[in-house]
Amino acid sequence: MKKLLTTLLSSSMLSILALSAARMPVVFANKIDSNVNSVKSPESKNLRILALGDSLSAGYRIDQGLSFPMQLEKLLVQEGHLVTIVNAGVSGDTAKQGLQRMDWVIRRSGPFDAILLELGANDGLRQNSVVAMKDSLSKIIEKSQGLGMKVFLLGIKLPTNFDKKYRLEFEATFPALAKKFQIPLYPFVLEGVAQKEEYNLSDLLHPNKEGHAIIAEKLKNWLLKQKSFQQLLSEASR
Repeated sequence: MKKLLTTLLSSSMLSILALSAARMPVVFANKIDSNVNSVKSPESKNLRILALGDSLSAGYRIDQGLSFPMQLEKLLVQEGHLVTIVNAGVSGDTAKQGLQRMDWVIRRSGPFDAILLELGANDGLRQNSVVAMKDSLSKIIEKSQGLGMKVFLLGIKLPTNFDKKYRLEFEATFPALAKKFQIPLYPFVLEGVAQKEEYNLSDLLHPNKEGHAIIAEKLKNWLLKQKSFQQLLSEASR
């Protein structure tokens, strides 16, 4: 098993997450518009959440309806909450690329009350500059808060066979951002799923439908404990 994990976490296999399927032809394009209006529609009471991420959010090689953002929406609705989640996951995206398309996403599908921010995995796997990644994530958070959106940051961890200095610096980025912007941090988006064969595709990097179901369940339980999320639900139910 150890030999299998070492092989699967080699640079050639790690590139699957970084490049996955030419960034997958999903619904969002890279277009910028700095004049985004976040005025909420008065006739809609649904809590609207943007899931901005990479292949982990997009649901790489599974039906998008089974991706964790979509399964999370179903779980919340089943519990009686008025929630709509727009999945803006694009395979292969770095934090910078997520920032570059954010305005277009909001203009096309917004406004939103909250954002699930799941970016950085591809920066880490490519060992991109941690400073540059942090800067892009900071700008996404600042833009979101400026538009009145509550931010829920989903942390990323790297395989332990990565350079220790880089790995520790990378992983420290997420709690540092959470502290700086006073936002909730879910420590590891793949908690309970990472490197478990039964919950992943053959690459041991991307969750299968069962893995996405576990992520969705854990995220639901975590979100419902967050005061800022409870407040949003309360406002949506009035």
